[in-house]
Amino acid sequence: MVGLLSATVKLVLSGDSVVLRGAQRGNQPPPERTLGLAYIAAPHLGNPKKGIEDEPFALEAREFLRRRVAGKPIKFAVRYKSNSGREYGSLYVGPDMQNDDMALKLVEEGWAKVSDQARSKLNRSDIDPEDADLIGGLLDREEYARSGKRGMWDTKANPSRPRLTTFDQDAEKFLAQNKGRELRATIEQVRDASTLRVTLHLPTAHQSITLFLAGVKAPVVRTNVPGQPDFAEPFGEEAKFHVEVRLLQQDVKVRLESLPHGAAVSGAFIGNVIHPAGNISEWLVTSGYARVADLSVSHAEGGPAKLRQLESAAKQKRIRIWQGFSGQIGGLAAAKTLEATVVRIVNGDTVVVYDEARDADREFQLASIRQPRMSDPDQAGYADQAREALRRLCIGKPVTVTIDYHKPAQDNFRARDCATIRHKDQDVGVSLVQKGLASVLRHRADDGNRSSNYDELLIAEAKAQEAKVGIHSGKPKQAAKITNASENAERARSFITHWQRSGRVPCVVDYVGGGARLRLHIPKENCKLTFVLGGIRCPRAARNDSETGEPFGAEALVYTTRHALQRNVEVEFEAVDKSGGFIGTLWLSKDHSLAEDLLEQGLASIHEYSATQSPYSSRLFAAESQAQQRKCGMWVDYDAEKAEEEQQKEQEEAAAREAQRQLEKNPAAAAAAQGLQPRIEFLDVVVSEITSPSTMFIQVATQSNIKELEDLMAGLSVTHMPVPADFSPKAGHLVSACYTVGDEWHRAKIRKVLPSKKEFEIAYIDFGNSEILSIDRIRPLSSKFSGLAPQAHEAQLAFVRLPDDSFAPDYVPETFAELRRLVEGKQLVANVEARPSNGPIQVTLYEPELGKSIVEKSVNGTLASSGFALAEKTSLAALHNPLAAMKLEELVNDARSAHRGIWEYGDVTAAEL
Repeated sequence: MVGLLSATVKLVLSGDSVVLRGAQRGNQPPPERTLGLAYIAAPHLGNPKKGIEDEPFALEAREFLRRRVAGKPIKFAVRYKSNSGREYGSLYVGPDMQNDDMALKLVEEGWAKVSDQARSKLNRSDIDPEDADLIGGLLDREEYARSGKRGMWDTKANPSRPRLTTFDQDAEKFLAQNKGRELRATIEQVRDASTLRVTLHLPTAHQSITLFLAGVKAPVVRTNVPGQPDFAEPFGEEAKFHVEVRLLQQDVKVRLESLPHGAAVSGAFIGNVIHPAGNISEWLVTSGYARVADLSVSHAEGGPAKLRQLESAAKQKRIRIWQGFSGQIGGLAAAKTLEATVVRIVNGDTVVVYDEARDADREFQLASIRQPRMSDPDQAGYADQAREALRRLCIGKPVTVTIDYHKPAQDNFRARDCATIRHKDQDVGVSLVQKGLASVLRHRADDGNRSSNYDELLIAEAKAQEAKVGIHSGKPKQAAKITNASENAERARSFITHWQRSGRVPCVVDYVGGGARLRLHIPKENCKLTFVLGGIRCPRAARNDSETGEPFGAEALVYTTRHALQRNVEVEFEAVDKSGGFIGTLWLSKDHSLAEDLLEQGLASIHEYSATQSPYSSRLFAAESQAQQRKCGMWVDYDAEKAEEEQQKEQEEAAAREAQRQLEKNPAAAAAAQGLQPRIEFLDVVVSEITSPSTMFIQVATQSNIKELEDLMAGLSVTHMPVPADFSPKAGHLVSACYTVGDEWHRAKIRKVLPSKKEFEIAYIDFGNSEILSIDRIRPLSSKFSGLAPQAHEAQLAFVRLPDDSFAPDYVPETFAELRRLVEGKQLVANVEARPSNGPIQVTLYEPELGKSIVEKSVNGTLASSGFALAEKTSLAALHNPLAAMKLEELVNDARSAHRGIWEYGDVTAAEL
């Protein structure tokens, strides 16, 4: 009887060969020996690198033996050695020497046969009786398996699934098919404690892969690598040994999570090993055999938090790889937190906040992330997108700022504080990363200068990479081309007509140059423009330290910046200035304009002319009056009585200037030689509606008229006649009608009844415009509102004929646009040249600033000079004032000679008239 020895099976090489591990002695690795099972031969696994394929049933034989002995304590006896010194013997997994002999079991199940050497030895006379009995028993078991067609003796057995030791598939596609699934697997090799060679038992094949444990990195162990010396980092061999004891050739489940970044190993994946005994990654970190790997911790089983806690505990104990650790336990020092409001977005990863405690602005870079590179043309579009996403997330909103670390100045970059910023418990950095609009910085393992929410950033980036969004999509995104609508006045005028018709236009305030001057961006049309608040004047702020600004200029600039910069606003466009800037009203909310706010704070004053042109003039004057009464801002020394005296003096001077102007404009003397008497009837007017180039409506803008109309409109808004059951207005009836734009009530006249649609065509008698309304937007007009004469007077320009459907129709749009530019939204002076008994009044329109009635400088003359009019020599106005008619005719002839406007292709009068 040979002596029995004890060992543990480290590895099953094949169905008839194992590697045994002895007992560990001190800190030295335990001894190992290879043992072949005596007197049997099992099918052998091949070597694909050498072109040797697996023998039939080789994998089944190996698996039969592996499942029974791998990792288990056994008894073994060496029976003989080959000439090369290889040992052969018997292996027992239990106390029963007969029934627990693995060679007998293999042969009995048909996964091995008696070797030729054993058969020949049985016939020798010098055979040991014990060996003879063993070989005899093996032959009996072989005959039993052969007769029972067991294992390899079954001629109808299905071929085994192929064993693929190399990975020739598309790794990304393979991961997509299997990610998150628990795959049956066997650990075939432990390269180091965190790098394993694994066989996945898939439905179609046994596929070998390299698996990096998610979230951990153990010391490197490199052995038997061609061309490189063996190498092991401290505690590498020890960590590897412990993993081998626990996992080598054990059946486990594997969950694939990701592909290693820039991995040079084909068929390499990041994943987790699932084993009933516990989480091997957590055990390695707890025991000080591995550190947390930032690159893959987002994929760790159970999340990063637990691994971080275990690593901190190992560092505290200074065990194994942390023996010489002298850094900061827990990674981050106590972070400082402050409550603030975001006032500006610098770029896709940097913001400026207002710190109320310090009463100062502070700039912070989002910790541990980087925006897409603006210098890269393929990423510049994503950088713009990141900045816009950050603006939408937090501009003007209260946030909690956790200052994580300070980044000192280096190279060409200045020093800055880096922080984690949250709005309503939402980390804005995580939000950007998850959308693929920022990347996460990779810090050194011992670098505590990182985001306090670093693991969440890594998880967010992993999700973005999986979804292939933003910078992870692989699609280049160039910066959008922005149109400058304020390049010059001509370009600006080409835009304003469209925007005026659109009403309130959504914009974003991109830059604040002064209290009333801003740079706007219209995202829908991808253009930028300069915008000036109409109706007010703001003090000018100093542009640099060497310049002195006006009083309250800096305060006005700060106020507009705080309340408007990078906010979503709405704008009503009113006019264009000579440099291409747009003038109008900017709404911070539905009924909240920036101009009114500045006036109420005493940071702006009324611009008299511009304010009177504004549709919100009464609100602007009221806002300034409130500031004056409260004596705030620039009105701190305001004296109401003194201001009233100065205003009265200004009005008297203005009246004197107007009298002189009217005298200079009187053309009567010029026509006296011919006995002609031009009409002199000057009126201050505004053009309330333009229905066509040849027809418009004007309102006489006297103080009494304005007040009467305002009182009437105010009364209409709150007073309505009861609606009789049989209310059915007829053509010509005066009614109260609710205007579709703004839902305000105005006096109107029924033009036409449309019975088929139960609608009415109405004309607003105080403004001149018309529309079609249903009966529910019409009410009877109270008699107390019918006494005031209609305020809109139909008029046409004297001495000229403008294009219409019968004359130069192709030029109607251009003429219409030019006429609107000249008159719309302006206070004008009109001379009524004629009042025909059955038609619109004929007028000449002047700018008030002209100072004298020079007909060639009038609106009529400007249109004639621009080539958008014919001379009208037979009108009633021409009969009253032939000199003016002759002057207009000269302007028309000059335009014809220069081929301007309707004359650009020649004389149109022959064909059109």
